[in-house]
Amino acid sequence: MIKKILFIFFLIPLCMQAQKTVSGSFSPAEKYEWFIIYKLKTTHQKYVDNGKIVDGKLNYTFKPEAEKGMYRLVYGLPQESENFDFIYSGEEDINLVFGENSLEFTVSKENKLNTEYFSSINTVKRQINTFYQNGETDTETFLAIFKALNETQEIFEKEAKGTIASHFIEASRSYIPTTYETPQVMVENIKKHYFDHIDFSNPVLQNSDFISDKISNYVFTALPMKEMNGKELISEYKKNIATISKKIKSISPEYKKTLFSVLWEQMVVLENQDIANHISDEYLISLAKEQNDKVLVDKLEKYKRLSFGHVAPEFTWVKDNKTQKLSELEGAENYIIVFWSSTCSHCLQELPKLKQFVKSQEEGKFKVIAIGLEDERASWANESSFYPSFIHVLGLDKWDNEIGNMYDVSSTPTFFVLDKDKRIIGKPYGVKELKEFYTKE
Repeated sequence: MIKKILFIFFLIPLCMQAQKTVSGSFSPAEKYEWFIIYKLKTTHQKYVDNGKIVDGKLNYTFKPEAEKGMYRLVYGLPQESENFDFIYSGEEDINLVFGENSLEFTVSKENKLNTEYFSSINTVKRQINTFYQNGETDTETFLAIFKALNETQEIFEKEAKGTIASHFIEASRSYIPTTYETPQVMVENIKKHYFDHIDFSNPVLQNSDFISDKISNYVFTALPMKEMNGKELISEYKKNIATISKKIKSISPEYKKTLFSVLWEQMVVLENQDIANHISDEYLISLAKEQNDKVLVDKLEKYKRLSFGHVAPEFTWVKDNKTQKLSELEGAENYIIVFWSSTCSHCLQELPKLKQFVKSQEEGKFKVIAIGLEDERASWANESSFYPSFIHVLGLDKWDNEIGNMYDVSSTPTFFVLDKDKRIIGKPYGVKELKEFYTKE
């Protein structure tokens, strides 16, 4: 019995030692009040815990069963940008100093290696850029820079052996030329060898943003060194995406869907609908359907349906006991659909401006279809009466309204501009942008 008790006493300290911490100071202290920790997974980020940042100090103890790998610490809103990632090995504490434009790990071999590696490599790469920008062609100087780049790589790979950081360091190994190369040849070779050291099936890389970031960087930067028009740029993007599709051919369909989803979202944010729809049509929607991801399928189809050049989704309303259709409206060169609400203060500022703008144009230039997303009729009836020239449609159930959902409306006011054939030609944010849209024409 005594032996069993002693065994338990020895076991308790060992368990306690297994719990590692992440701590740090945040400045300015008054700006930071809370944090959320996520574990990065192949297809999502998994919530771990949250806590308070008190007087600029963060202290968090990982649970003994915490997974090793890459984590994300969110410290503000929006979460998508107010965050940073760090490595948790389960074998060391982590201490950091965070400022508005800086992050330094003061304790943690893993994280210091990872951040110092990319800092050192980027310093050498800047020398390469300077070499080319200065128009230099000396072979000896050129090779000396790349020798330094290769030596830096090897030093960090040796130092990181056996760590989680080594996966990221080894996968980031750069192309090393053996003789002087012109900028054009260098760009082509970097593009050719860009993925040489990346194992797309590596679970450590998959459970981070590393592969996703490398793919995005390739799509947007592995481009010819020449001025390109819009069509040429679209063609190059498509070529780069096709290359990526071949590279990730052997990974799981679920992870493949995640990677293409990230690319699609980036194109949507950049308002590059041609490439967004290309990614959807050629790669993503088939993956979503294969995995029965109805939410993503609906999202992709809705985006395409609302893309420029597509006929606006049909909807009906009743006026004077007669059913009216968007497609049957006539008598205008352009149609402006505005989703608004009588309880939206910004809408009540924009609608008078819209009324004035339409009035200032030639008769027959515009017709406005104002769709009120409302919870009840009374307030809408009162406010809509101030705009007798508008075609008014009452959309009850507000955010669950069928027409609003059809047009993917998540805020009011939301504008769509249609041509005489009801094709979408503009999505201005407000009347100011609407005016600018027609001024540019």
